[in-house]
Amino acid sequence: MKYRTAFARLSKGALCGVLLLASSLTIGFFTPRRWFQSATCKNQPYRIYVQGDAMHVNLLMPVDNGIYDWRQFIDLKQIGSDTNENYSYLKMGWGDRIWYTEVADWSQMNALDIGRVLFKPGNTTVMYVQGYSSKPDDVKCVGLDREQYLNFVRFLQKSFARDAQGKLAYIKPGAATTDGFYAATGNYSALRTCNTWSAEALDAARINTPLWSAIAPAVMRQIPTCSCP
Repeated sequence: MKYRTAFARLSKGALCGVLLLASSLTIGFFTPRRWFQSATCKNQPYRIYVQGDAMHVNLLMPVDNGIYDWRQFIDLKQIGSDTNENYSYLKMGWGDRIWYTEVADWSQMNALDIGRVLFKPGNTTVMYVQGYSSKPDDVKCVGLDREQYLNFVRFLQKSFARDAQGKLAYIKPGAATTDGFYAATGNYSALRTCNTWSAEALDAARINTPLWSAIAPAVMRQIPTCSCP
């Protein structure tokens, strides 16, 4: 009888813990870090673009927008197997190195892979970079002022790891001819996912992000909805 009572108490405690966690995550999903922030597009001089689906958020920006030229930082000829450097936009993302560089499709991930990515400490990471000759259609536009944009740039730059000579550590080209992978700073886990990183980049530019940003829909929900070139 004592064991049944103890088990019942343990079960109730576990259930309460699960409900509390679920409630916290739900609140974090819908709660913005900045209240009453108005959409910023038309009245700001510079643009970045956010691309997201059910799983992942990527960030895009012009190669050169007048205040910063990414060719000063990254060799556009080295990004992918295509050495054509006629790119007008760059897309960047951050994530687990094995998942990004060795798994061709989400459907190939099994429970062990997911468990490692989320719960194993110290997972190494990569920066994903892709070049575009024109802006993709499936993006949300965000307007920034000069200080916001430069803060955004600095955050992205600090996410790239460097080799002993101080150069960007290139790993390999990607599946497309215009994309590739670079060694990154930081470690991947359930506490800091690829979407958390994207939210941190946006937050560096004072763009609204959710309190809980581990999943893509939470981040995309806070992005201002407006149209701009």
